[in-house]
Amino acid sequence: MARQLVRFYDAVADQLGLHVTDLTCLGALRDRGRAGVGELAAELGLTTGAVSRVIDRLERAGFVHRIPDPVDGRKVIIELTTMEPVAGLFAGHSAKITESVANFSESELRLLLGYVRDRTEVSRQQADRLRREGKAHATRRGRSRDEPPQDGPPQDKPAP
Repeated sequence: MARQLVRFYDAVADQLGLHVTDLTCLGALRDRGRAGVGELAAELGLTTGAVSRVIDRLERAGFVHRIPDPVDGRKVIIELTTMEPVAGLFAGHSAKITESVANFSESELRLLLGYVRDRTEVSRQQADRLRREGKAHATRRGRSRDEPPQDGPPQDKPAP
């Protein structure tokens, strides 16, 4: 199922002239309404520089705009301006999913929703764990400014 969802997201992004990461960022903004670059970077597992490039593309395409942060004038808040083109491309997908669960009882729907929420949370936790404990991303300098990228899997203890 996950591979097919990735294929679908890629097809939607392609129709919009966006990258799939851009579409994922739009989804995060849809859920939040607005967010700072750092918040989006943390949620998407990207650097703030990468998110800034995503926002540049989304702003050029008319999906978002930047507004000054009222608390910290050095920062900007990213605000969603429209999801209409995206919603149109998801309409058929949403209709088919709604149709597929139309005959489910309320208890079956609650069970399904609980399962999806639990799997979503497990996936979020495991992605965070891998980012925190695993090998640093190839395009990143390391997990911190002082730590160089690792050449292999993390080790709890040095080898004897």
